[in-house]
Amino acid sequence: MKPLIGICANYLSDDTVGLAAGIGAKNQEWQLLADDYIVAIERAGGVPVILPITTELETLTPLLQKLDGILFSGGSDIDPYFYGEYPKFGLGAIEPKRDFHEIRLARKVLSDMNIPVLGICRGMQLLTVATGGKLYQDLSSQKPEGINHSVPKSIRHHASHPVRIENGSILHNTFQNDELRINSFHHQAVKELGKGFKVTMTAPDRIIEGIEWEEPNRFVVAVQWHPEMMEGQVDTVRLIFNAFVEASKMNAQVIGLVPSEETIA
Repeated sequence: MKPLIGICANYLSDDTVGLAAGIGAKNQEWQLLADDYIVAIERAGGVPVILPITTELETLTPLLQKLDGILFSGGSDIDPYFYGEYPKFGLGAIEPKRDFHEIRLARKVLSDMNIPVLGICRGMQLLTVATGGKLYQDLSSQKPEGINHSVPKSIRHHASHPVRIENGSILHNTFQNDELRINSFHHQAVKELGKGFKVTMTAPDRIIEGIEWEEPNRFVVAVQWHPEMMEGQVDTVRLIFNAFVEASKMNAQVIGLVPSEETIA
């Protein structure tokens, strides 16, 4: 049976998207998701389900109980309030409603659930902040000596720079390589790791490009780049989605083998 994979939606508090597409009204807020995420999960054998941002996290409880895996997607910058800093010059658009919702969701998933987790771009930053870590609010001003990690006009699947992968990590086992070339569309990055995470992928300027949960035997992986944008053009990139979906499938099978209290009775 194919695993059910929840993918966090993006959230926009302005009406630009709806008005530009001719399907919305003034002052209408939007929840949406790039099709790349859906396609990547489907091609890897998963069943994608878009998770909305809700006022109360408990609203999603019936759905969360059915998920076999969860993907924290990319999007806007995270409000530095959530990691104890004031805004710096270079901070981009923020959506506090999404931040508040996803930080609570991430903490619940990591502490109260055992499903596999994949974070992409903002998703990696979100998992970092949710576990007490901090971010560079803007690399161009805070790390000007580094390489340019934000190339918005580049073709989305184009590899901008290489990354080094730590031997023995999930990412190394997935790609079976010490190095990988990746795309780059981020101006923020992890500055201080969150509790429970370790660095397993780095750029030439030492910016963190991949992290994993230190707890053994659980798939919790996050990357700063966008594999979903490369998946259709670069065959090797699909491996990360295959690994994530396979871990979700195995988790679902293990849960299915555990008898309920009613069955025991």
